[in-house]
This record gives sequence, structure tokens and C-alpha cells, in this order.
Amino acid sequence: MRIPRFYIDCPLQIGLELELPKDIHRHAIQVLRLKVNEALIFFNGKGGEYLATLIMAEKRRSNVRILSYDAINRESPLEITLALAMIKADKMDFAIQKAVEMGVNIIQPLYTKRSVIKLKANRLDKKQMHWDGVIKAACEQSGRTTVPKLHEPVALASWLHTSSSAFCLAMLPGDYPKMTSLDFPENKQMDLLVGPEGGFTDQEVDLLLSNNIKGIQFGSRILRAETAVIAGVALCQQQWGDL
Repeated sequence: MRIPRFYIDCPLQIGLELELPKDIHRHAIQVLRLKVNEALIFFNGKGGEYLATLIMAEKRRSNVRILSYDAINRESPLEITLALAMIKADKMDFAIQKAVEMGVNIIQPLYTKRSVIKLKANRLDKKQMHWDGVIKAACEQSGRTTVPKLHEPVALASWLHTSSSAFCLAMLPGDYPKMTSLDFPENKQMDLLVGPEGGFTDQEVDLLLSNNIKGIQFGSRILRAETAVIAGVALCQQQWGDL
């Protein structure tokens, strides 16, 4: 049986005994039905993971003891920033989840002309917290020990003025090179842009190309935005990462 993994936002060390936060307690005890002496794995995003055992399990609280530390590193040598146009809420969650599972390091939501979601200031914090939860759950599931960074949504033009990556690709339909024909820089860092439902406008494409963003194509089929994220990140990892 696979040992359950949990992200926990606190310092960890061998021998430490701690009470589980309410959300982890609920999942471990009420959902997974873990019992005393059963194993759990914790990580706090600082690298590596900790093996623990359940030493107390009650209806409303539970305690664990940290037994050992494993410095395992499951991160890809390729550092990817995913610049993803805002899409419908459920599709955005799905795209972020799969990008994290595939090894993306930074997620930058973008407002574009055809973005269907425009977050007001009073909703932004709540949405950021929701996405943060999606990211950490994807790390728990996929075995990652480093939590990707999530930036606040910005306009496409604003992001282009601040992006410092020397290697930036945009997934575009049309007569563009395939990814396999590109030469990758030695620093193993890149940006991958994925547009919204309906794609980038012609003006946005011109803006991208004028800012030294390389257009790439994925055959003659038009992919949904969330599909493009999976296909794009997977191919990047296959070409230059750890797949």
C-alpha cells in the first residue's frame, strides 16, 4: 500500500512530535482511516521528505512522530515557467494540477484579450488560495518535495516587459517550427506560453513574436488550452528534462 503523503507548513526534524493540522487530520483519520502505528510521509517544500508514524488518533485530533528524513530530489533539471492565459475555472484547475505533476516550477496566470475570467481585487486572494491548494495537492500526489511558485495574474503585455527568460516558446496554431527543431540554451530555463479558449488574437501573436517569443506548432489539430498545457510540458520534459 502506498504511504499517504501530506504537505505541512512547519519546520520538521527527526524525533519531533506534532499534532496534525485539522485538514490533514480530517483526511488521514476520517477519510483514509489511518490507525496508530501506521506510516505517513510529510514534506514542507524545503526539499526532501520525512517518514512519520501515527502515535495518537482520536475523533478530533491526532499526533505523529517524525522517524526519518530522506533527501530525495524528484525535480527535473529543466526549469519551466508556465505562462497560462486565464481560462474557465475548472479547466484552469485541471491545467495547473497537471502542470505541477509534470514538473513545472513557476505558474504565471495571464490576462489576455480572450480570457473568459477577469478576477476583481476582492476575489483574487481567494482564487490564489484555491490555486495554491491545487498545487500542493498535486505535489502530494506526484511525489514532489518542492512546491512550485504561483504568481498573481498579470496582463500579457505587462508580463512580456518583466520576463527575463532567454528561451521562451508560445504554442500557436499555424506554420511554425516544431519543438524538436529548436536548439536549447545551456542554462536549462525556459518559459512556455499557452493561450486562452479561442487562442491569442492576431495582435497578441504579433506582440509575442516582436518580443523574441518563438512560436511552435503541434501538428494540424487545434488543442484545447488544458490539453496544450499537458502536451507542451510533456514534450519540453522529453526534449530537455527528465522524461
